[in-house]
Amino acid sequence: MSAQTSYDIRQGKAYAGLIYAQAPHDIVSRSVETVAGIGFGVAVTRGTDADKQIVPAASADFLGVTIRSLEQEGGEAGAIKWDVKETAGVMRSGYIWAVCPTGCVPGDAVNYADGTGVLDSGAAGAGSTSLDGASWETTAVAGELAVVRLSTSAVTAGS
Repeated sequence: MSAQTSYDIRQGKAYAGLIYAQAPHDIVSRSVETVAGIGFGVAVTRGTDADKQIVPAASADFLGVTIRSLEQEGGEAGAIKWDVKETAGVMRSGYIWAVCPTGCVPGDAVNYADGTGVLDSGAAGAGSTSLDGASWETTAVAGELAVVRLSTSAVTAGS
């Protein structure tokens, strides 16, 4: 990896997977099992080895949301992710930035797409799972960043 030689004076307010506040949070480390890797700020579930591995979220065994890491910075914005066999940070409770595809307002429910782990607002439908006890904490238009409040809780599969 090469050293950064230029800087943009107009940095974004946040990036997917950044920890939002220094409020209490619970973060664990797990190895990425998926060959394609896992992006930042997406839901993950337990992998083949339930104690050690993660995969993009399925409808069962929700573990948390992947956090961003400075060690992964320096590449193209769309290519920044945790690669297979890397140790990823996973937030189980706390506040984290994520992209909300359909937009949200404070208090909206949180769900994720099964298979990709992409977080969204509203009730879970076919192919998605609700995150009970989680909520969007800031306002965002479709495709923009917002803060999600996570709490360790059970999930409810969509219809």
